[in-house]
Amino acid sequence: MRVGHGAQRLEVVAGERMGGYADRSQGVRSVLEPLEVHVVTFADEAHRFALVVADLICVNTDIVELIRAAFLELRIDSCWVAATHTHASPEAGCVPGGSPTPPALGERIVEAAVAAAKAAVVDERATSLGYTRAWVAGLAGRRNAGDATPIDVPVDAIVVSNEETVVGVVTVSPVHPTVLPADNSDVSADLNGGIRRVLDAPGRWVVAATGAAGNISTRHTRQGRSLNEIDRLAAVAANSLELDAARRSQPPDGTIHPPASRVIRLEPKLPAEVEAAMAAVPPAAIQADARSHEVFEQGRRIARELATQRRVEAYDVEIQAVSLAGITLVAIPGELFLELGESIRGAAGSDVIVLGYANGYLGYLPSLSTPPTYETLVSPVRLGSGEQVVDAAVHIAESVRGGEERT
Repeated sequence: MRVGHGAQRLEVVAGERMGGYADRSQGVRSVLEPLEVHVVTFADEAHRFALVVADLICVNTDIVELIRAAFLELRIDSCWVAATHTHASPEAGCVPGGSPTPPALGERIVEAAVAAAKAAVVDERATSLGYTRAWVAGLAGRRNAGDATPIDVPVDAIVVSNEETVVGVVTVSPVHPTVLPADNSDVSADLNGGIRRVLDAPGRWVVAATGAAGNISTRHTRQGRSLNEIDRLAAVAANSLELDAARRSQPPDGTIHPPASRVIRLEPKLPAEVEAAMAAVPPAAIQADARSHEVFEQGRRIARELATQRRVEAYDVEIQAVSLAGITLVAIPGELFLELGESIRGAAGSDVIVLGYANGYLGYLPSLSTPPTYETLVSPVRLGSGEQVVDAAVHIAESVRGGEERT
């Protein structure tokens, strides 16, 4: 297999709207650290697949289709586009159900992605892929009010090696990259940028993506809201990965089983369900602290806005999977909860990596057992949608693991 990497800075414009927090009113002030678009290409004799990871709050289907069309001219057969979900980036249409990407930002995203892809194709070299996973303590926990105990979270990595050393790493962490506060107006890749810095080494590139992070964040583990704290938490995550061990245990399969997909229909929440969800939020959770109260009030407002839309048609959601040298990636176009991501892996195999915020953005994908939280309030779909996504993901992951191409 040949693997290449390219990266391009994503330019921002002073004053343009920032995304990530519901009541954020300030625009971009300056650049704390540059936003980047990374492209990794994987190629064998029959197929070239590209993974694009952009420092954005989300990517919607319109920008995904533009990038895919542009990549065809570069002889890239298939392509996924994922956002790191940094909350310190320009607004890209990250609302429940998704929305169009602002045109000016969209042009810059496509331009950066194409430049990075060109560099990746040129950079392609014969390499091997390894896989490692670490259960990391002290990095994150469930962000719901009243549940402040940190948990061990799994961080996955694809390790790209030649005969001598590790030349590239793709990490996937199921953690909201939200160390910087809501009143921050400087752009940054936040936690994912820190992971890139910690793992960076001469002759090695690093890409940091986000997994099933819907209910996981650094809310109860961060000790500050600065770049130094980003790097501290990034080191907790990155230093747990055993890259050399992964390099020495390469899988025998060096081929690509091209992406397969399955479209499912998720029903929108009914107005009555919205009202019931708002009424079911425990008063103690709302009053836990000032920030919890603010977040729940934001959630109630967004829930009411969704209810007034009275949407009746289902959301069509595409779940995709690809197999790279025996490592299976699953792409979810929304915010899946960690437990649901782990259930995909449990059912489909231990070499499955769940990638969130990929190829579109629907919003939070709650399970039947999810208690009333901000995430369930602002989700545009009914409880149990998460389980539907899991079922589809398991099916499609098994299809590419078996070498079958299904659409």
